[in-house]
Amino acid sequence: MNAIGFFLHRLAWQFGIRGERARWGSVTRETQFLSEAQDLLGRLAWKQTGALEDLTGEFWQLKDLDAQQEKLRSTSEQMLGQIDVLKEKLNNIEDRYEEQIQDLRDHKANVMEGAAEIAAEIEEMRQSDGATRDRFNSLKMKLDVLKRQEGVDLTEEIERTRVTLQDLKNTHEANKKAIELKEADVRKIEFSVQGVDGDISKKRTEMKEESGDLVTEIGQLSKNVAETSAKIGALETAKSELSFKVGVYLSDHADSRDPAIRKALGNFRPLVAKIIALRKSISYNQRLARRTHN
Repeated sequence: MNAIGFFLHRLAWQFGIRGERARWGSVTRETQFLSEAQDLLGRLAWKQTGALEDLTGEFWQLKDLDAQQEKLRSTSEQMLGQIDVLKEKLNNIEDRYEEQIQDLRDHKANVMEGAAEIAAEIEEMRQSDGATRDRFNSLKMKLDVLKRQEGVDLTEEIERTRVTLQDLKNTHEANKKAIELKEADVRKIEFSVQGVDGDISKKRTEMKEESGDLVTEIGQLSKNVAETSAKIGALETAKSELSFKVGVYLSDHADSRDPAIRKALGNFRPLVAKIIALRKSISYNQRLARRTHN
């Protein structure tokens, strides 16, 4: 609020138009804006206050805190650089082992594919042997029936049936042995797959052992970075308190003719003008609120 606004509102009050709550609400908002402007002024201008006797303590404390922050930031950047280097080494190790492990996986897949083909062959052989056994059983029943026949010479038929039964039996035995050999091949493949799984597990163990120190170092550095960031934050809090004091002082002396103060505020005149306007507006609204209350 400026002087004209104050005059108009005062005139309105004189005619009975009152707004106490609105006035105090404006005071509250503008006081908050003023505090934020003072805080900003202190953050921006404290480095220009070295020649001010009243602010010499705050200036040197801020200068020291700022130097500590810069040192910590430099340390933090160095640690982050170390972390990047270590992560690159770790990635190289993991990539190398993952490539070897993938080769083992591919080999395992090929071996298992071969096992699946053999298993399919075994199933086909069992089905064929099943048909052989069914025919054998059928002919065996036929032979039993032929033997029981009386008054009919079935010698030749019986002999042919016996020969066929023997052939089927031989075929069954051959199938059985072939299936056993195929099953032995499958067991060998399964054993081989177990060996590949063991190799994969071994590679993972080797990778963990080789990268363990790097992981530990990265973890410790990350912890140190977090602790350093916390220290930087604590210093920032301390700086904020001091720079706010600087901002309040400069705000209170915004109209001073002291050359040192004018020099400190020289680059921040628009912000200073805003602070002065807020102070006047707060004063006008407080006066109107008191008149309204009275």
